[in-house]
Amino acid sequence: MKDSTMNKAKRKSIKSSPLFVAGISLLCTLMWGSAFPCIKIGYEIFRIEAGDIPSKLIFAGARFLLAGLIVLVIGIFKEGSTMKLHRRDILPITVLGFCQTYLQYLFLYIGLVQVSGTKSAVLTSVSTFGSVILSALVFKSDSLTLKKLLGCVIGLTGIIIMNSGGDGLGGFLLTGDGLVILSNLSGAAGNVLSKKISSGRSPVQISAWQLIFGGSALTLTGIISGGRLIFYEPGCIWLLIYLAAMAGIAFMLWTMLLFHNDVSRVAVYNLLIPVFGAMWSAIFLGENIFTLTNIISLLFVCSGIFIAQSLRRRQATAP
Repeated sequence: MKDSTMNKAKRKSIKSSPLFVAGISLLCTLMWGSAFPCIKIGYEIFRIEAGDIPSKLIFAGARFLLAGLIVLVIGIFKEGSTMKLHRRDILPITVLGFCQTYLQYLFLYIGLVQVSGTKSAVLTSVSTFGSVILSALVFKSDSLTLKKLLGCVIGLTGIIIMNSGGDGLGGFLLTGDGLVILSNLSGAAGNVLSKKISSGRSPVQISAWQLIFGGSALTLTGIISGGRLIFYEPGCIWLLIYLAAMAGIAFMLWTMLLFHNDVSRVAVYNLLIPVFGAMWSAIFLGENIFTLTNIISLLFVCSGIFIAQSLRRRQATAP
């Protein structure tokens, strides 16, 4: 019994170590970043027009529903009966799926119709600020510090620098910029809620069912709104499977990190998603990212993450 307790404590310690948190966070944001060019390719091969929001919602819903099913299968083999959804789990996990998957992507796809790629990358950073501030309000142990805010500001500066040569940041449209901000605040609320309901539940179980609930709701909304998703070629199937597997694995790992760590400690790595999105776009879409602007941007983002994390490391090693 004593050995079992010690092993659990050791595993928890490893999952809270700076190298583990940084490594898994980098992996998650690297996978999420790859979604940017893959979704663009998906719109082309599924022949979804720019303004066809209902079909985009079905595309997103199918992706997350399949992602949830993939995680569910992994969880059944890995954890068995813990994947079962009990009555006490239905409400909190449904609310999480509503915030983290349904609202986040519903607002995003509607808002992006009227927001440039430049602004969307910058506005995406709102989720980092939202997670840090909301977590401080909900969890006493995750206090709001000057270094956390400074790290977020420096990271956001890097995102703005990266997009400074784009199509502009001017103007504000409630049905465009406002909805993209709401999308990111929904994601931030999802991060906090995921941490809040994690006690007594498996991170794999939470990830699987919230993706299934959120993905089903997005798909149903798209169908009711008149959208459709036609598989014109085999590549459609393989792309959807990749996007689903990537989303499922990333959400599962991210939820596990939130389970063992403060929300602000993990959420600051969200600043890397636009950076990795640009990198994957260079690989898949042939876009040039090896510019002085992008290098400076990356330095700012990495510096922001380092500053936000440095105080915690010093506290952890203090006598």
